[in-house]
Amino acid sequence: MRHARSSGVDMLSNLPCHILENILGCLDLRDAVRTSMLSKGWRYKWVRRPKLEFGNDEYLYIPQNPIPKTLIYQVLLLHEGPIMKFSLWGRYWRSCPDFDHWILFLSRKNVQEFTLQIGVGNIYHMPSHLFAFQQLRHLKLSSCVFHPPTTFIGFKKLTHIDFHTVTIVPATFGDLISKCPLLEQLRLVACTNFDCLEIDAANLRCFYFIGVLKSICFKNTPKLEQVTVDFRLRVLADEFPVCSNLVKFFHHTPNLKQLNLDGGVLQYLTVGGLPESPPTALNNVRDLNISHMSFENIEEVVGAVYLITRCPRLQYFSMDASIKNVEEAGVQFIKAQTNSYGGMKVLQKVCMLLIYGGLEPQTEFLRFILSSAPALEEIYILNHAFPDDQVMQMIHEMKQFPCPSRNVKFKYEELGTDIVMEVP
Repeated sequence: MRHARSSGVDMLSNLPCHILENILGCLDLRDAVRTSMLSKGWRYKWVRRPKLEFGNDEYLYIPQNPIPKTLIYQVLLLHEGPIMKFSLWGRYWRSCPDFDHWILFLSRKNVQEFTLQIGVGNIYHMPSHLFAFQQLRHLKLSSCVFHPPTTFIGFKKLTHIDFHTVTIVPATFGDLISKCPLLEQLRLVACTNFDCLEIDAANLRCFYFIGVLKSICFKNTPKLEQVTVDFRLRVLADEFPVCSNLVKFFHHTPNLKQLNLDGGVLQYLTVGGLPESPPTALNNVRDLNISHMSFENIEEVVGAVYLITRCPRLQYFSMDASIKNVEEAGVQFIKAQTNSYGGMKVLQKVCMLLIYGGLEPQTEFLRFILSSAPALEEIYILNHAFPDDQVMQMIHEMKQFPCPSRNVKFKYEELGTDIVMEVP
């Protein structure tokens, strides 16, 4: 090293090109461009950088500032070679013709990952150039109108779709999915309201939906492992469907392992009745998470009890629920539960988030679990609403409940802290 320094040899500059490109790829884009000031030899080394990410820089967060647009044009015009990843995000970005110019340029660069996230309240119409990205693997958009042209042949290599507040034409969305044969992850958050959302994707492994719809159906999803559905609004569906919504929901999900549902979805699943013989798709579910459930809604409570008792391989269960009136039918239904239908035999951990209302329904729900789970190891109480002494009293009461498992540990996270304690 001493000899290299004394002889003036620049060891870094003499590294192979692919190693230099990897080093520059690890730097923030701004820092990578700044290496051009090191020497003449370094002036254009950054131009072959395969990832261009514009965002999270202070100069991109100044409203009405034309400098970022100029900078992006300069970077794109100087760039050489393929661009594997292009990202542009910023809360002050507004829809403008420049976006069309940049996307047209990128359509000739074999982009594999494309992200465009602009300020909420903007609506940018994606140009037809985007649909020429035939090497695309990951597509992440927000605040856009996404409407494929009639000539669109599909994204044959696309594996990930992530849309947030994207306007979609519901009638053609199913056609879009069918033209992405390798799709593995589909994420839709606060997008267009759907009457009926049908998912036909043979390679789909993860589905995430938060929004408004009346009906959902997985038609051809043999590899689907993880499902998250949050309806935002309580069920608006037909009260007298041809068949059970629950049967329709789980009919084509034989490989399902993780299920995350909100109270509105539980209510939806009970419409049309709950079958005595549960769908075989529930046989492989290991992880069940229920959020925003109301004990005052009997359908939601019935749906929750049905799922937890019809997943024979369930190992982890979590729930947050609220209650205003402890005399509601949902609470009485929980108190009456004595039969677990052979479920919860391998359940190991339960997490209960306490939000608002009374503690009685949560206590009764946990009593039911304790009496039915011989392999239970841990109950974790996360308190966001009640005085600590009330929750501690609740835990001590639960410790007296009959329980076939002798090794249950009760853990408690105190209100307003990150301290987790084991209750002796």
